[in-house]
Amino acid sequence: MPPPSSTARTIPALCRGERALLTSWMEDPQRGSLRICAILIIAGCSTYGFSIGLRNGLEMATYVAIKLPAIIFLTLFLNTILNGMLGLVLGSGLGFRQSLQFLLTGFAIMSVILGALSPVTFFATLNMPEPGAPGSMSWHGANLLLHTIMIAFAGILAHYRLLGYVREFADTRRAGTHAFFAWLAGSLFVGAQISWNLRPFFVSPGLEVEFLRTDPFDGSFYEAVFYALKNVSPF
Repeated sequence: MPPPSSTARTIPALCRGERALLTSWMEDPQRGSLRICAILIIAGCSTYGFSIGLRNGLEMATYVAIKLPAIIFLTLFLNTILNGMLGLVLGSGLGFRQSLQFLLTGFAIMSVILGALSPVTFFATLNMPEPGAPGSMSWHGANLLLHTIMIAFAGILAHYRLLGYVREFADTRRAGTHAFFAWLAGSLFVGAQISWNLRPFFVSPGLEVEFLRTDPFDGSFYEAVFYALKNVSPF
């Protein structure tokens, strides 16, 4: 495991997208990049997840702190083969290991961003009305939409930092661009649905706090977003 000082020095370089660091990770997978990215994903997503679940108490905060990093790792696991195949089909010249390294790096940067945003979400949570208070459904919908937007923003921003490097490592810039956006779309789609299957993250008014729902495959993430918009809409 890399020493804490090494990981601390890597975070600024990773967020800046330094060429030397990313090139070394792409060309030599034995430099501890996997462990450093895993540390950042666990630390950043757990901190952010804790701030989300705190509205429903420490038990729920702990559950979400565990499940948010799990979403990232499950998304990587499910998308690794698909993304490697997309990279080859689209003629990018990027193999399975390189596509995994790009996505892992992107999720690590995303987790750093979410960790930095966690104080904001923490104080936003403290200022929300108690579960069961008047207007709970509207607050629940607004809370779900807020965090959906923040997580999507962090993910897109983090991965966008790597677009230039995907183009550089690909056989052509065009193929690299197509592969990058195919990877990004796949990660957003799969990650969103996994988050639904691992719910709750935001306990709906009237439901109990629990680690997983008894009907994890009932419905979809996109239905939840639709109903959240409906609940906060004045019409």
